[in-house]
Amino acid sequence: MLTPTQLLALREVVATGSLRTAARKLGFTPSAVSQQISSIERAVGVKLFERTPRSVRPTPAGIQLARRATRLLADLEAAEDEMRSFASAQRGRLHLGSFWSAGFKLVPALLAAFLRDRPDVDIRYQEGDPPVTVPAVLDGRLDLAVVFEYGTVPHSNWQSDLDLTLLLEEPLYLLLPTGHRLAHRKRVQISELADERWICFLEDTDAARSLFRICAASGFHPDVLFRTNDYNLPFELVRRGLGIAIVPELAMIESSDVHVIRLADPSHVRRVSAVRRAADPNPLLDQAIAMLRTAADGVDQRWLRAELPVAL
Repeated sequence: MLTPTQLLALREVVATGSLRTAARKLGFTPSAVSQQISSIERAVGVKLFERTPRSVRPTPAGIQLARRATRLLADLEAAEDEMRSFASAQRGRLHLGSFWSAGFKLVPALLAAFLRDRPDVDIRYQEGDPPVTVPAVLDGRLDLAVVFEYGTVPHSNWQSDLDLTLLLEEPLYLLLPTGHRLAHRKRVQISELADERWICFLEDTDAARSLFRICAASGFHPDVLFRTNDYNLPFELVRRGLGIAIVPELAMIESSDVHVIRLADPSHVRRVSAVRRAADPNPLLDQAIAMLRTAADGVDQRWLRAELPVAL
């Protein structure tokens, strides 16, 4: 198989009509260039030049191979440039997944920046909770996912073959209708809510498991009447006095007639992280995670800063 060095030598000798001139342009000796030409002729089994004591003249075969060499070397140079663009994170693939509230508040800035500044990157996004996105990262369908983990529902199995970068630790909040019997209190015991009607996320979700574990720690099993995975609906149901709910910071919205109480237990949090395969060398991932961290730092945690009553 011909080598790039052989093709370079052939191209320059045909272009200049001189072994000596070609050698000077390539930084070789004339003898080295001559040896490269001879090795090509042995490899392809045909004479490429007519040699005289004072000159070399390409044969038709030499002219044709030089044309091909020019195209092949241009393709090789383009391939090298392409690989350098991959290494510099100007090309490549970034397939990203995220759960809804992070997708709404953290991901859009990243998507906009990549589409604007890296038009040659294949960037795609899909929404999904961790039971969907974490396996997709592990099997390579996703390169990166934004996931959550409730303090009361840890996921030790996520550590295997994965790297997690903490983006945000958000507190949980209790939502009561403003006319609720406990809405005037500065301190509320979770156990005082044992007889309430609860609004909860779907049964087989970590949000639901978190609620049940929080209530179990206070000695009761919550009576869940309404289940939804819509982050907005609990606020409307609470506002109408149909029940109470617990939601994380990223899911908080402005809603009239809803009284907000912060859960004081430090384990009552939701950790938001970016997860990638530990062995993935994709240079786009570090930049994407840095953008997500910047977006997380800019999240308006107005509820965290507010002087709210607390639930113990």
